Amino acid sequence: MRHGCGLADRTCDRLEMLGADRERFLNAYVTCEVKGLTAGQGAYGFFTSAQGRILADLVLLAHADRLWLALPHGQRPAITEHLRKYLIADRVEMRQLDDMVPLTLAGPGAAAVLAALAPGFEQPAAPWGHVRAMVAGTEVVVQRTERLGVPALILWASVSVARPLREELLAWPGGERGGVRPVGGEALEAVRAEAGIPRFGQDFGPQNFPQETGAEEAVSYTKGCYLGQEVVARIHYRGGVQKTLCGLVFEGSAAPAPGTALLYEGREAGAIGTAVHSPALDRPIGLAVLHRRAAAPGSRLELAGGGSAEVRPLPLVDPEPLKFEV
Repeated sequence: MRHGCGLADRTCDRLEMLGADRERFLNAYVTCEVKGLTAGQGAYGFFTSAQGRILADLVLLAHADRLWLALPHGQRPAITEHLRKYLIADRVEMRQLDDMVPLTLAGPGAAAVLAALAPGFEQPAAPWGHVRAMVAGTEVVVQRTERLGVPALILWASVSVARPLREELLAWPGGERGGVRPVGGEALEAVRAEAGIPRFGQDFGPQNFPQETGAEEAVSYTKGCYLGQEVVARIHYRGGVQKTLCGLVFEGSAAPAPGTALLYEGREAGAIGTAVHSPALDRPIGLAVLHRRAAAPGSRLELAGGGSAEVRPLPLVDPEPLKFEV
């Protein structure tokens, strides 16, 4: 994923929204701008509660007659129930999108793979942009994705053709690039942590405000009213939050357990979210949402139960060499 192209089977919940009021309705419950998105565009944002805290994050893909929502694994029932509470007279239909599955090409060589298997294909230039394409004779929706830690393209394929398409991708010889190799969850977590990208349910959740995740691009401060908007806007315009996402480098050779309390000057300052071994740094690293008093780079933290960590600025690994190659 750092030098070529990996193929990952990433699980996520999928939801489809149809109906004439779908954009206006969804726009009232997420932090990103939905109105005005045209077919082929997308966005990243948060569902927030009335108190401005995060219910889930989402990737939104706009199609000509529907919206696709990619949600954290296991969150579709809760988000569907949340939205149905406010669905009164709106012309909106929500249904599962189980007939489409994502295959993720991750790494700087992802664009080269599609250039070979989909002649004439032009990848989306904008973040979260997506287009229809024929890849190895199979029609898919190719989506650019931004939060994996490496350049990546997601191929949304019908369940009926996903397995043979996966085999076709892995069979691509690739020449000097080495082809496409399968990658698993451990590798995905490593590059994500190295890039300083938090994950819902691991690094942040319902206890956090959007600004505590570092994902400022997920919040529009010009879109107008949405559930929790008043709190989120007040935080933005009146001085920010008391917690912020930080990178950690741990002492020792083993990554500590996620959830371990982090102490600064004898007081708890947060807890470990992600903790993995970094191949790039050859040492254990992690992410944590810390109180600002402990968040300065170079701060030394003690781990409850023993061990220590140093706060480092994000990203933990220089992302500059990572860009699409064709």
